[in-house]
Amino acid sequence: MSSRKQSPRVKIKRPMRCWLALTLSALPLCAMADEFDTLQFSASVNRAYDDNLFRVKNNGTSDQITTSTAGVKLDKTYSLQRFIVDVSYVDYKYQTSDFLNFEALNYDAKWLWSLTPSLTGTLSTSRNKTLNGFSDFRSFTQNIRTADISQFRAEYSPYKVWTLIGGITETDFQNSQTFNAVAQYNATALDYGARYNFASGSNLSLLAHKRNGQFQRQINQAALFDNGFTEDEYELDFVLKPTGKSNLSSKLGYLSREYDNFSVRDYGVWIGYINYDLLLTGKIKTSFGLARNAGPFETNYSTYSLTDSATIGVSYLYSDKITFMLNGRVAQRDFKQAVIAGAAKRDDDEQSLSGSVTWRPINNIGLTLSSIKSRRTSSAAYSNFEYDDLTTSVMVDLKI
Repeated sequence: MSSRKQSPRVKIKRPMRCWLALTLSALPLCAMADEFDTLQFSASVNRAYDDNLFRVKNNGTSDQITTSTAGVKLDKTYSLQRFIVDVSYVDYKYQTSDFLNFEALNYDAKWLWSLTPSLTGTLSTSRNKTLNGFSDFRSFTQNIRTADISQFRAEYSPYKVWTLIGGITETDFQNSQTFNAVAQYNATALDYGARYNFASGSNLSLLAHKRNGQFQRQINQAALFDNGFTEDEYELDFVLKPTGKSNLSSKLGYLSREYDNFSVRDYGVWIGYINYDLLLTGKIKTSFGLARNAGPFETNYSTYSLTDSATIGVSYLYSDKITFMLNGRVAQRDFKQAVIAGAAKRDDDEQSLSGSVTWRPINNIGLTLSSIKSRRTSSAAYSNFEYDDLTTSVMVDLKI
């Protein structure tokens, strides 16, 4: 274990997000009178039965959760510019565990700007509020996680072959309760790279992200909880031109993180994914995926978790009104880099199987019935659980 001085940080003042939100919400309104405006309203009600809400090994608590959503989306193109504002109000109600009830106002606003056909980019801001699930958050209290992300990105491609990419991303994650394993933090990233567009329509990108982050907590010498970090991520992305019958996308990346004060928590890991979709017939579509993901999980027995997963899915278009879907997933999650000698190692094996049927009597109204069965077997016995979830959803969309 060693001590390290605080690293220099790129500072972006908090008003950036406010300015982005005001700018992006105001710009489309200036042109709303145009006849080509597209305004879409949506509403849905989901009723779910969960037989193990708190993801415990024995004596699980069942509950019924009603999720009501109302949203509006504006998509406006004006000359070379395009503005998209998507706002939704979500109300979560738990029939028994009503202390978990909460409301969220989520939004995603984008300005797809273009100075010339060769110089384009995106200015965006978003907010999303969700409940920290009890698979990892083991205290049986409400813990709301709010994610705010603001980004500026520019792309320059004078000949539509090589594209230079640059931008800045600001992220802010807040928990309503203390959750040191996945702590709240804010970070600023410098994003840069290049993309090569093949004549066939496929493309290959090399991107880098340099992040400076600060945790919203004090240094804890006993638990080795730091107050800051720097992170470097490099990725090689390949997208094969869609053929109409198949799609393939892939990523190979390397992620390294260094903590400001406790180098014992520093780590580096390879990550990536490959996804392949195939249209077998005019009615049957399959999808396959392999992925390796890494994320911080700071305890005495780990600094981060590494998840290897495989997924498979099949959808069947029974008619132009009815669609059936079946999805399966298996995963192994390893908790890496203990900071206390002799700490018990934790590994999880996860399996899930889900199915759904969707009926759309008309284009603007849909009814979905879905079910999922999931299991986690862990070397830490208290982390074992099984659960079944049955959900009924009614959706209404109106576009004008």
